[in-house]
Amino acid sequence: MPLLPDQIRRAILAHAANCAPDECCGLLAIDGEGGLRFAYPLTNADPSPVSYTIDPDEQFHAMSHAETMGWQIGGAFHSHPGGTAMPSMIDIQTALEPDWMYLIASPDEIRGFWIRDGGIEELSLG
Repeated sequence: MPLLPDQIRRAILAHAANCAPDECCGLLAIDGEGGLRFAYPLTNADPSPVSYTIDPDEQFHAMSHAETMGWQIGGAFHSHPGGTAMPSMIDIQTALEPDWMYLIASPDEIRGFWIRDGGIEELSLG
């Protein structure tokens, strides 16, 4: 199970606070063993308090940076500024990468999930 390093936790919570009342979003880099290495705070291209769209140019730059570091993009994160850190129906329906981890930040916590085939499995983030 992935461990959520404190510096990544702080970066996600800071990005969520800066984007509120809209959802924040970003991508997560992992190493060859699946360990979380970096969080890329990205622009929500369609700012909304209930959904997000990752800016495609920023996605490309994050993917390029991860590749130069020997990592890969292995997840995404976003916030629920007015809700809980549980996947919404929109989150479940739009989770297109079954091997990615999805982190959701609420004002008080971050929780992680695998979202596959319409089902969710919570991750222990250590």
